[in-house]
Amino acid sequence: MLEDTEWLSDFAFFTDLLCHMNNLNVKMQGKNQFIDDIWAHLKAFKLKLNLFSGQLAKNDLSQFSRLNSIPSVNEEKLKNYEDGLKKLHFEYERRFQDFSAIQTELDIFTMPFNVNCEAVRSYLQLELIELQSNNHLK
Repeated sequence: MLEDTEWLSDFAFFTDLLCHMNNLNVKMQGKNQFIDDIWAHLKAFKLKLNLFSGQLAKNDLSQFSRLNSIPSVNEEKLKNYEDGLKKLHFEYERRFQDFSAIQTELDIFTMPFNVNCEAVRSYLQLELIELQSNNHLK
């Protein structure tokens, strides 16, 4: 198996991808993380998946060091990896759609000065206006 370049390519890609996913996992662990911190890590990872698939489409393996060490990776394999990353991105979108649904509520805590008061729930609007107009906080 270690002489089969097709198998080695698959193994290298999978190993590189698992390293990226492990980095996400480590970031999401730990104490004192708020939901908006976790959501920020997930959003960043989804952006990375788009970056990875776009780079693979251009035969750029810079984010996949182990795959890049394989002498000649088949163009069809790269297309399969690109498609797999797109599917993974779609799956992340689907699984974490609840976060997208509450994005405005999360923005109140992460960027309260950038939130449109009319876009939040009515019981928060008055308090948000007070917060945004406080010169000491700006």
